[in-house]
Amino acid sequence: MNEAFPGVIFTSQELLAQIYAGATLTVFEGLRGEGLNVKAHDLGNGHLELSASSPTVWVERDGWNRVVIETYLENAIAREEEEAEERRERSLTIAANRAKTKVRKLCKLIAADTLLTLTYQHCEADLQRSKKDLKEFVRRLRRLLPGFSCVAVYEYQKRGALHWHIATAGMPTRFEKKAADGSTYHVKSFDALRAVWRSVVGERGGNVDLSRRKAHSQRSPARIATYISKYIVKAFKEGQAFTNRYTCFGKFDMPAPVSLGHFPTALAAIEACYALVGDGQTIVLSHLSRWRDWFVLHAEAKRARPG
Repeated sequence: MNEAFPGVIFTSQELLAQIYAGATLTVFEGLRGEGLNVKAHDLGNGHLELSASSPTVWVERDGWNRVVIETYLENAIAREEEEAEERRERSLTIAANRAKTKVRKLCKLIAADTLLTLTYQHCEADLQRSKKDLKEFVRRLRRLLPGFSCVAVYEYQKRGALHWHIATAGMPTRFEKKAADGSTYHVKSFDALRAVWRSVVGERGGNVDLSRRKAHSQRSPARIATYISKYIVKAFKEGQAFTNRYTCFGKFDMPAPVSLGHFPTALAAIEACYALVGDGQTIVLSHLSRWRDWFVLHAEAKRARPG
């Protein structure tokens, strides 16, 4: 960055142009600092995600005169051109992981306990059309279940057809409906969901797979979140460019993560993370990098044992 343009990041080409124009640049190197910075993200419903990472310390590089900087930038530009595809893949991976994290947290935010899979009988490969189908499905379903919220990720099958993986919560086992004579009757949720989806897709045909989390099931909200978020990476590789790889319906008030400050050692940071896990929570993930420069810990509310 340049003092004349605070907050502006220049490309290598732009920096080289400034050098050619006679500008004086100062070079800083980002080095790994000591200890770890810790953040906590309370997603409600007993879900807690903690992360710790080493800080970056910027140190001014001595001995970098105009000629050295110019040579470095020229070589950097040459590498960028040679490694364009590699950089594109790296950027795609970063974007996919960022979206994957967002989807995982959204699922935890609604305490997802049910998975739906919407499929087509015919080979529906039009993503925009399928997104309209999904939106209409949610609109019609809300007639039966007002306030329905969900997180949806698409996937292409081997035959090229799209289908949707949907995480939601609070799906009843039966829906109450009214007959023409005013009497009420109950319909299994699976039958109701299938009828709604088929009313949307029409002659293209479709089906619904419904999977609930039972007391003895391993699919806790955290596992459901992990399961559905894994499709994000696949969607980034197979999906159309410049389109959303996931979508959500409903109100999602995502709280901001809270900084817990800096800890002088990795051990101190890890101990602080574990200390935040309450008696009513269980740890579903904990991992320390081999270089001890980052650590993650995920916890969720303990599930009641089957009676």
